[in-house]
Amino acid sequence: MKKRILSMMLISALLVSATGCAGKKADTTPASSEASTAAAAPASTDASTTGDIKVGVILKTLSSEYWSYVAAGVNAAAKDLGVKVDLQGPASETSYDEQNNMIETMLAGGIDAFVISPLQSESVASVIGDVKIPIITVDTDAEIPGKIAFVGTGNDKAAYQGGLYAAEKAGKGAKAVIIGGVEGNATSDARQAGYERAMKENGIDIVSVQYAQSNPDTAANVMENMITAQSGNIQIVLCHNDDTAAGAATACKQSGLKDVVIVGFDGNQSGVQNIIDGTISATCAQSAYTMGYKAVETAVKSVKGETVKSFVDTGCEVISSDNAKDYLEKLKGYLK
Repeated sequence: MKKRILSMMLISALLVSATGCAGKKADTTPASSEASTAAAAPASTDASTTGDIKVGVILKTLSSEYWSYVAAGVNAAAKDLGVKVDLQGPASETSYDEQNNMIETMLAGGIDAFVISPLQSESVASVIGDVKIPIITVDTDAEIPGKIAFVGTGNDKAAYQGGLYAAEKAGKGAKAVIIGGVEGNATSDARQAGYERAMKENGIDIVSVQYAQSNPDTAANVMENMITAQSGNIQIVLCHNDDTAAGAATACKQSGLKDVVIVGFDGNQSGVQNIIDGTISATCAQSAYTMGYKAVETAVKSVKGETVKSFVDTGCEVISSDNAKDYLEKLKGYLK
């Protein structure tokens, strides 16, 4: 009898053991699957989680009108998205060492994502190195390890739109000149390509391409030499920024050259005011405010594990006498 009882107890124990093992295996599999899904999913978007995200932003400078719009967009995004932003910029767009030092200090301080508008692409890439956080370039692109996106203007496309405006105003058979920024600079090259494409498609000859280092005084001298070389036979002047366009306009006025279509680039208040005053004809307006906003937005998305585009095109709008006054008020509103 005792043996029978012992046998029954042994069988029961074995059954319990087998059931326990099966139950343990069933519990483990769903837990493992759930953990994997959670890791792949975006982080929580509630305010407490988002508020813990810190984005470092270093622009080319904070001491110019154009970059003040970018900075305004950065600050607006930080407020709307509820994230912390450390916004910095060197004294000028030639303060290369200062920007590099800012980068080193900011990265050492601990941030979740980094937004940079590089003054010197190669040196900035070297200073950043192989960091393990998302890198976003804004306004000016660069080959940087860890870069996940570029936020800015499609310069070729924007210049093309400005070129089409000039071609329509001047008509087929007109003669055009281009005053560039810095020869060999990627941004300048892209803008030149866009202008050239628009001229070619509309049967307009480009009779000269010169560079003025984005300086209005230099642009005035370059334009004066072009007018002399072409005996005044110039109907279109395509410039790489608004300051250059202003310098070219000064030379045209002093030389008595009239009815010239002068197109700038950037869409700053000074450039738009020159359109209102009749100094220049149009400008290819970059959306600097949107660049700053989208750069922070893209950085936050990347930290949260969301998919982001490798190129976020912030667009361009051709500003002429038709819409200059409204656009000027829009620009002023960004800085209030």
